[in-house]
Amino acid sequence: MPRRPMTIRAALEWAFAAEHAQLDFAEAQGDNARPGISTVWTIMQRGHLGCSVDGGGYSLPHLDADIIASAVANLPRGLGGRGMALIIAEAARACAVPDWRTEDPQWVPVAWKGENQNGRQAATRVVDVLVFTRRGRKVEVPILCCPIRRTVSPDRVLAVRARYTAWRAALAWLSADLARRGVLSDIAIQGGLPVAEPWVQQERIAQAA
Repeated sequence: MPRRPMTIRAALEWAFAAEHAQLDFAEAQGDNARPGISTVWTIMQRGHLGCSVDGGGYSLPHLDADIIASAVANLPRGLGGRGMALIIAEAARACAVPDWRTEDPQWVPVAWKGENQNGRQAATRVVDVLVFTRRGRKVEVPILCCPIRRTVSPDRVLAVRARYTAWRAALAWLSADLARRGVLSDIAIQGGLPVAEPWVQQERIAQAA
């Protein structure tokens, strides 16, 4: 029977959302594995035990789903390790990608001092004093400014985009690793990754509008 071709994202969503596979970090650390035996071998042996739990309606995940989850749990530290594994599993269960979007940045007052019939009033501070003479009298007029801040900082934008880029790099590694090892029985991992920089496309659309 031919194997079903799937991209790595589709395979992850199938494993975690449809088959309800779980991350097992204890297994990834070798706590539940036999000495000298890979975690994949352990999962494959468990698959021979059956696919249902006696006395209930719950079905164990497909063997391939468990193997995919094991690969995610064993993600190298250089690709984010356990933290990235959690991000991958969470995104797959939601059939989504890590959120790279931020709200449109705006400049707003740092503080507010109250509200009147015209609406909220921004807090101001004196930055200088204008001194001049009017009708023989010295007049001092304070020069006020309104401190403002940006609602979305550049660091925040860079952080969410960096997380998305790291997630995509981890998916590329998983795709190559699972395809190279050939341990999946019913799923064939094929090429294809999520778009590299979706914010670039979004910016182009905004500029064209």
